[in-house]
Amino acid sequence: MPFSLIHPLRDALCRVFQSGAKGTPSLPDELSARVAASPEFLFQIQHSAALGRHAVATEKLAGKPPGTLLLRETGYIWIPSDAGRETVCHGCALDLAAAQPPRSRRVTCEGCGGQTHYCSAKCRDEHAPLHQPICAILRDAPTLADRHHCPPDLVRALLALVAKRAASLQAGAEPPDRETRHSDPLAFESSPVAFSQMLGHRESLDSATQRCLRALAAAICSRLPEEMRPPPDLFLTWAAQINSNAHGLNRANSVTESFGFGLFPLGAIFNHSCLPNCTYTNEGPQLVFRLLRPVREGEELCVNYTELYAARDERRAELQVSKSFECRCRRCTHAPAGEEEIRLIAAEPFVSALLCDQTKGCPGLLHECDVLSDRLGDRAAKWECSVCHARCTYGHLIDSHLAPLRDRLQQAMILYSEGLAGGAAAPLRAEFESLLQSALTRLHPSHALVFNCYLPLINCCSVLKDYPAKESYARALVEIASATLPDYPPLANYLEAFAQSLNERIQAKPALPRETRKEYAQQAFTALQRALNICEVCYGAAHPKTLQTRDKLRRAEAAAQSR
Repeated sequence: MPFSLIHPLRDALCRVFQSGAKGTPSLPDELSARVAASPEFLFQIQHSAALGRHAVATEKLAGKPPGTLLLRETGYIWIPSDAGRETVCHGCALDLAAAQPPRSRRVTCEGCGGQTHYCSAKCRDEHAPLHQPICAILRDAPTLADRHHCPPDLVRALLALVAKRAASLQAGAEPPDRETRHSDPLAFESSPVAFSQMLGHRESLDSATQRCLRALAAAICSRLPEEMRPPPDLFLTWAAQINSNAHGLNRANSVTESFGFGLFPLGAIFNHSCLPNCTYTNEGPQLVFRLLRPVREGEELCVNYTELYAARDERRAELQVSKSFECRCRRCTHAPAGEEEIRLIAAEPFVSALLCDQTKGCPGLLHECDVLSDRLGDRAAKWECSVCHARCTYGHLIDSHLAPLRDRLQQAMILYSEGLAGGAAAPLRAEFESLLQSALTRLHPSHALVFNCYLPLINCCSVLKDYPAKESYARALVEIASATLPDYPPLANYLEAFAQSLNERIQAKPALPRETRKEYAQQAFTALQRALNICEVCYGAAHPKTLQTRDKLRRAEAAAQSR
């Protein structure tokens, strides 16, 4: 039987960002005590039956500007994924492809079959306590994964936890509290007790999954000295914790290209919202949390675990599968708090709305009737037209409209993921344009499925050098995202794509009227200025992404002044 966590885990590794096992710990809550004892932190941890452990803003945080630093947490463990194993240092996560000395001088461990690489002998030696106990088994990780129907990255993560446990037992004491270092008072490194209190919904593991994990545990333990062997059931707990709490780690020069993932017990305290007030990124193997928009004292601090520009039913279904909870955040229940949320949630229905098919010629939109009590996936749930007030079921909309369009989009995205080389751009563009036209006859123009057609079309048009069409699609993408999303990282990428499309139009047609060229240059500058503001808030002023965007803005400003 295939391992049942393979899909959720791979999804977790492809995103920036996913965490979130929640609940009330059975042991005294170490994280709450440690945060409460550190006056530098601008949040505290509270407990409730509905939310479990969660972070709330203190009086010191109320009114602070977006971008305020909340936390820097070093992963309890982190591992490079399959895609990153050859290209990052397994000790410090330095990008080996861009590092000096060059890759040819990196240090490679031969004991594990060359699977572990370091930027220097110093990194190798510092990482040795967490590598040597599992070195020989790492050589066979791909074979173990295949034999026991587990993702290779899960096997490596479990081995990393075996080594971490062994190092803690050998030390006989917990590591020093690094969050108290004066050089960085917001730095934090979790202890084994804090990690053990991360919940993972182990009860959701089916019998086939448990059999696979028990067999894998037995195979691993047979290769370990007796004093290092964890109880077999602990592997099930660890697997559930990994699946529910893994945060993706991205390369320094890319906010979309992942090199690995880690476990961050304090970061996992930040619950999910489809309208987050906090955001996070990583700096190597460290997660950095910042304020996304101003908050009130006592307000819960939330990040997002899923794609924000997705239809409500898709967001909730994904969270149920990958994180084992049914989202009822303020966005999903249309219950705004504050003027900014009122503006954003007012546009939320359009992300999921369908054109009325109940009354011929009706210009209305079909919306969910009861967002407060509807159950996830209930095909009998009622949707009502905003004009004629006719009603239909969610099942009717799925069968008649959503499922066929989503199937087409999925198939198109599979082809798109294979690349645009070798003449693929033209047929892919034709497929996405056909899908877009079909979607616009059934869905609101701001529907998530319509939105998801634009980015592939932008890239297809770029390859085909059809810059007017690229600019048109990029403009539509930015307009929809700006109306319904807070200023968070993906919007910065959309703004940069729009600015690039405007510059390409200028360069492709030197004969454009002077006023048109000046207008395009100014629009590009304005888009990049907004993108830079988002980057400074979400990544910080010194992050490579922010520096890259600032450089683009300088060039755009010079171009705008020369027109």
